[in-house]
Amino acid sequence: MQPMHRWILLLLLTGFPAAGRAEELLLELSCSSDAQCAQFERGRCVDMACICTARGSGEQVPCAPLEERLKLTNIIGGTCPCPMPNAVCHTRWEQCLCSEGYVPSEDRRRCLPQVVQLGGSCEFQQQCRLADRFSSCIGNQCLCLNNFELHDGHCLAALQSSCLEDKDCGSCGASICLTKTKRCGCSKSFVHNHNMTKCIKGSAYGETCEHSSPCKVNLGADGQCLDHQCVCRSTHYPKRVANKVAKDADDDHDDFNKLEQITCVPIVPYGALCRHDRECRMQSMEQENATASTGHPMVCKWGECSCSETHRLEDNKCVFVENAAAHYQLGGFVAFVCFQFTMILY
Repeated sequence: MQPMHRWILLLLLTGFPAAGRAEELLLELSCSSDAQCAQFERGRCVDMACICTARGSGEQVPCAPLEERLKLTNIIGGTCPCPMPNAVCHTRWEQCLCSEGYVPSEDRRRCLPQVVQLGGSCEFQQQCRLADRFSSCIGNQCLCLNNFELHDGHCLAALQSSCLEDKDCGSCGASICLTKTKRCGCSKSFVHNHNMTKCIKGSAYGETCEHSSPCKVNLGADGQCLDHQCVCRSTHYPKRVANKVAKDADDDHDDFNKLEQITCVPIVPYGALCRHDRECRMQSMEQENATASTGHPMVCKWGECSCSETHRLEDNKCVFVENAAAHYQLGGFVAFVCFQFTMILY
């Protein structure tokens, strides 16, 4: 390109402040694809310039050579190759991530099973709770909660009534005599009442309750009874999902015939590790129609949940920016026009 042509192109780019990228083009290396920015730490090509962002904050920082990341090779989120068991290399990001069905340990140096069955070795509560909502990680082992007993692979609620065989439990609404404690137990779709004298069905989101166990039946392990109402813990939010619980042949519980149910889903924090965009998406019942107009707040970038193009980071949360999508589209249009103009000058 002739020097005069370079000057004209630069003038065109800096003459469109709506694109919001002109100052970056003066500072960063030119590019035409993300592959040309792969040599930099968290580099990507935006409006024909390589820009780099800081891990965690997402703010733009000077691009650093990829070699500086080699010290992170032995942790999840570091550069490939990935020597850790059950870790894979994300080919586009050149980043170590845990395989499907595994999650990073607290020190991010190991990949642990996401779900651990009762009796198995655990490090997180969630590993046990995903297998059985009435279990917990106690002494690094998945065990049933107090007043629940392991029976045929499930943690079943136990009553105060003693028994020798199943028929001894009919008067209290239970159908099982638990073999270990010889106490009457509730079937897996029922739990004990507050004084453990009879079995009751689970309570749905917003229904009245006396203790948390009935809430957990439908909402999951992170449902709780707060002010006599079934809600989610502060670390979770209610989400409408497909009902995955099969109806037992001898179960008359109407809730198991429904196509949908409300469950408590973990709140995904900004910067959480991810493999796909769907792992960063939260959509509570109040927001079911909001994303159609505003888009999802977070997407998965470089193995972390980051703010999407239509949102910005405020107080560690991604907040929708009015007309941000239009500005982003305009920036792409300006880059396209400038590229076409460059071809004409040649």
